[in-house]
Amino acid sequence: MRWSYSRVENWITNKASATLHLGSVVHLVAGATLLALIFLSILAVLVTSDVNLKLNSNRAGYLGLACIPFLFAFTGKNSIISLLTGISHHRINQVHRFLGISLFVLISVHMGFMMKSWWPWKALLAQQLATPKVQYGLATYTALCLLVVTAAWPVRQYAYEAFVVSHSLFLVFLVLVGLHTPYAMRFTAAGIFFYVINVLTGWCVKSKMALAQATVYQDRLTRLRMDRPVAHSPGQHIYVCVPSVSWIQWHPFTISSSDQTSLTVHARAVGGFTKRLCRWPENSQRRVFLAGPYGESVQVGRGSDIQKVVFVAAGSGLAYIVPILMDLLQARRQSKANCGQVKIVWCVRDPDEVQWFQEELEMALDAAQGYLDTMEREKEETGLIAPDGHRTQISLTIHYTHHSFDDQESLVVPAPMLQQQGSPLSTSAMVTSTTEEAKKTLNSVPFAGDDRVEWVQSRLDVAEYVRSQIEEIERDRTVDVVGCGPPQMLAQLHNVVAANDTLSGCRVNLHTERFHM
Repeated sequence: MRWSYSRVENWITNKASATLHLGSVVHLVAGATLLALIFLSILAVLVTSDVNLKLNSNRAGYLGLACIPFLFAFTGKNSIISLLTGISHHRINQVHRFLGISLFVLISVHMGFMMKSWWPWKALLAQQLATPKVQYGLATYTALCLLVVTAAWPVRQYAYEAFVVSHSLFLVFLVLVGLHTPYAMRFTAAGIFFYVINVLTGWCVKSKMALAQATVYQDRLTRLRMDRPVAHSPGQHIYVCVPSVSWIQWHPFTISSSDQTSLTVHARAVGGFTKRLCRWPENSQRRVFLAGPYGESVQVGRGSDIQKVVFVAAGSGLAYIVPILMDLLQARRQSKANCGQVKIVWCVRDPDEVQWFQEELEMALDAAQGYLDTMEREKEETGLIAPDGHRTQISLTIHYTHHSFDDQESLVVPAPMLQQQGSPLSTSAMVTSTTEEAKKTLNSVPFAGDDRVEWVQSRLDVAEYVRSQIEEIERDRTVDVVGCGPPQMLAQLHNVVAANDTLSGCRVNLHTERFHM
């Protein structure tokens, strides 16, 4: 394959996506970490070059003030930067958090060295602490500390309302820093200007109102269908606010519908807001507010050199996969995509979780089969043999690890299943080899008797599976890999692609979306 700018850019992107994942706290992406280290190195040079911080730490304070306009420009899901550049608000928010931490570090250096220079002389310390300038400075630092602590991941994850309310302290911070030093006014004014622009962008450009109806599955997932059409593309997400649940909570959900006439999202019950959605009264409608859509459009299977598309999802992460898959099948029917193979691997805890997306998957499988049937009829009628590139072979493999069901009475044995070792096992053999309790456990699994779906009772080795798929691709061809799941799964996905993508081998296009289990 010839080298090109896009090929080199794609290679650099894949290499930079290598991830160190150590639990929920440590999730370091190589490219982002490198950029952060470069930025911090520049700050360190600016703070320490030709200055004695023990005698004058004002430079650190001024650099902290300089962060304020950029901090507010990268604020919120409706950032004007996101609107102008197309960068996802998730990336914008990462920059916002990093600038917030940088501001906190710089102000800490400024205040810390000031206090250290006064500390040996108690009279001087008391005199300084009695001045309004220092008092406002200490109050400013206290407000900043509260902002940083209440914006930490545990607070955002388990006490979102507290995070939202406490983050309004930024107004107190701006007032206090203006009282601390008159030099701050130009920076705070610029910050307030960008914040107002972002708010107006959200309400005037991105906000909508709709009526929603919910379908609750096993008290673990809620499917919301909104009656309002919203123009969107595969892979995008939308923020949803349900006033009857919470007026202040806006949560992002991947748009799982592929048509433009309505809007569907799937909300996994993982926190207070999503758990309360599972108590939505049946056959009732509620008014909701929508903000979006956001994120980049994802199109796969395009290009004359594309050989295969691989989808990897875990749990409710299939909501990200479904619209991309349906868009690919639609493009195939219109001869806009050349992909010949589509592999879908879905990891769930319990087989009954497949009901969450059973309708959408059946539509996709039927659409692919219908397309192949149409091709066969055309071949018979015209006598022409369609090129290999015009056929799409789609396969779905479901990995599950548990046998727990809410409704033990309505279970059916799933069709082709595999043992953990991977050896095929017929349905009748599975029934014979299990106990009566196990038979009940295997009842009413979706896709029972459907030979297009393969069941595997084991955990998916993401790295090994994706590596095997990449190795099958010819040297001058391309494979699209799309994944959505928890951070640990995505870290494995990024690392295996980074390790196996070379400039002289096949090309790998990787698209991922992160969610919390």
